[in-house]
Amino acid sequence: MEAKLKTDQGRAIVEGKTAVPFKTFVGLVLQRKVLNLFKEWGQEPVIIDSELLTDLASAPQDNQENREQLVTVTLGVGVMVGVFVMSIVQIALTPWNIYLGQQHLLMIAGTLFGIGVLVWMLSKSKKKGRSQKMADTMEKIANIVSK
Repeated sequence: MEAKLKTDQGRAIVEGKTAVPFKTFVGLVLQRKVLNLFKEWGQEPVIIDSELLTDLASAPQDNQENREQLVTVTLGVGVMVGVFVMSIVQIALTPWNIYLGQQHLLMIAGTLFGIGVLVWMLSKSKKKGRSQKMADTMEKIANIVSK
């Protein structure tokens, strides 16, 4: 790669290039749809630190299967936490003789069954658009909860 250099107080500056922090660059790539940029910029060289390139190459690969597993596990954990919280509330209301009736328990069971059917239908749908949107939504929720 040939580049024009300028010097500024003992530093070499490559003309037409901008230095950005890795976090900013990756944030831009992850938040934007960049596939169409490959046509115009696909062969453009990128200058990157050798150790960073090695770390990127050795990082685990993110694929659709991993995202679908994340969705399934997140929904499963959500259902388990919901059942746990409902049990605690039921125990807490027992001293006041407040119990869930058969109708309430059937409504809860129906809701859980409906969620199960929904998860099954999503896992069976092979269209990337729907599962991708669901995975993106779950990742956003996970990021919000982790903060």
